Amino acid sequence: MKMLLQVMLVAALLCVTGIASADEQDFDVLKAMSVADFRASGLDKLSDAQIKALDAWFAGYQKQHGCDPAAGRAAAAPAVAEQVPAADDSISSYISGEFRGWSGGTSFRLDNGQVWEQTDDAVLTLGALTHPKVTISRGLFNSYYMSVEGVRDTVQVKRIKP
Repeated sequence: MKMLLQVMLVAALLCVTGIASADEQDFDVLKAMSVADFRASGLDKLSDAQIKALDAWFAGYQKQHGCDPAAGRAAAAPAVAEQVPAADDSISSYISGEFRGWSGGTSFRLDNGQVWEQTDDAVLTLGALTHPKVTISRGLFNSYYMSVEGVRDTVQVKRIKP
């Protein structure tokens, strides 16, 4: 039931944000979602055949419900676009000083002057990394995920200082 709800939420989001147009022949959920969102939604547990079936279902859903991609993009635009990465962009910078992981509410000061704060309760502890490169990407529902070079996990973050 939870997976069905997740699939319906993703379908609604794709319709609203206009990730794929209604007349496209080949929808690809792997291209439409970030790796972090794909993993967070549990879709990474599907087989290749199941992902293809999901792609076909999304394409049919969009055609049947007449999604208007242009209207969705306009409605989904952030109020202050320069403060956050666009849906298809990401921010790359370096953490100032040492990085030892995160533990719920951890703040990350970047060399570009931005400060991002962890919004989930995940915990990751590791040895000190000095000045690692980070990439912050937009996820679903105005969420953002930070990945640290050399670390396999991602952490959900929000920007607290421009």
